[in-house]
Amino acid sequence: MSSNQLAIYLNDHLAGATAAVELLGHLESKTDAIGPFAARLRQDIAADREELSALMRSLKIRRARPGRRAVG
Repeated sequence: MSSNQLAIYLNDHLAGATAAVELLGHLESKTDAIGPFAARLRQDIAADREELSALMRSLKIRRARPGRRAVG
């Protein structure tokens, strides 16, 4: 896998984790039935997201911004 492909993969994973954390936060606050489950899952994904961010920093992979490429 090239460094460009790795940057794309990691940024896609980060975007998915970010979206999941936001969605689960909404579900946690809006529904009693799955609120506790959503809270636990959100915490797990948020921790995964932090590890992913740290990995990207250590590999010097820039976080992609909408409309911009992650690598030069």
